[in-house]
Amino acid sequence: MKLVLFIALILCSVSSWAANRQVTLDVKGMTCPLCVTVVNKALRQTDGVIKAKASLKTEQAIVTVPEDFNLDILLKAVDKTGYKGSINKIEN
Repeated sequence: MKLVLFIALILCSVSSWAANRQVTLDVKGMTCPLCVTVVNKALRQTDGVIKAKASLKTEQAIVTVPEDFNLDILLKAVDKTGYKGSINKIEN
């Protein structure tokens, strides 16, 4: 019985991962590690964001959100930091 429950939990978890999408944002204006920290914090504190990682080298942030997430919310979160965000790519 425990094995069946364990397998069911794993299958449910895998299906919920499939319902997420990865969004790559171009973030203009980041010039130092503190900029990256500020963008990461803003995105990670946004309701619904599962994972976010900004990069100074690429001037991008990769964000994981639910499939039905309103992407304008991500852009507003970046804009509030003083940097300019735009959507580069969306992957399911």
